[in-house]
Amino acid sequence: MRAFSDTAPLLACERLRRFFGGVMALNDLSLEVMRGEIFGVVGPNGSGKTTLVNAITGFYPPQQGRVVYEGKDITKFRPNRITPLGIARTFQNLALFRGMSVLDNILLGRHYLMRPGVLRTALYWWLALRDEVVHRKAVEEIIDFLQLESVRNDPVEFLPVGLQKRVELARALAAEPRLLILDEPMAGMNVEEKEYMARFILDIHWERDVTVLLIEHHLDVVTGICDRMAVLNYGSKIADGPPKVVVSDPMVVAAYTGRGRGHAGSG
Repeated sequence: MRAFSDTAPLLACERLRRFFGGVMALNDLSLEVMRGEIFGVVGPNGSGKTTLVNAITGFYPPQQGRVVYEGKDITKFRPNRITPLGIARTFQNLALFRGMSVLDNILLGRHYLMRPGVLRTALYWWLALRDEVVHRKAVEEIIDFLQLESVRNDPVEFLPVGLQKRVELARALAAEPRLLILDEPMAGMNVEEKEYMARFILDIHWERDVTVLLIEHHLDVVTGICDRMAVLNYGSKIADGPPKVVVSDPMVVAAYTGRGRGHAGSG
């Protein structure tokens, strides 16, 4: 195994293939995410974006190819082994716990950092209380950071979609990731909510030194905040590089927008 360094990719996907029956969701897909960047992945519906996220995070490991994180092959790791490595994700379809408050949902993001046990529970006041105070302080800082104070005690199912997406982002951030994978975090949002989310992603990246892999459907979002990007179509990568270069690529225009070159950077 190669030694990991700051000049090596933080995450490398090497010729990934994933089949679902007769459908090839990922077809020899390779890409690299460097430490300290926001890397965007876009493509039409059904292009393999969410399958890529699931392959990286162990939900549906690739049948061929490798996923390498910090120089370590994590291709066959289950999700419970992925999070402790410093990788957290959000979901395209909200995966919050209904019937629980915003605070409790975010606190669950720190579960792998906690040390549960019968002895610690029995001796709560001596062993576990100090840890609980530390975890709750970390969560309160995230609530303040993402401006969720006014809804911190509200049941999540009664919040509008934009706020629910922000809660899910907060829960992922509570895991203290070095790589944050966001699967269409702006789906279902209006323009104002999208602007808020874009600002929060940039704040997380710069203020908390988190590398971001942003999966999105909208080209304008990715070109606005990403350092580099890749475009998928039918499970294959058809272009990657700086956003201004990628969106003018004829293959991207044809596959993604279906319009003239001059409109490639919109919606």
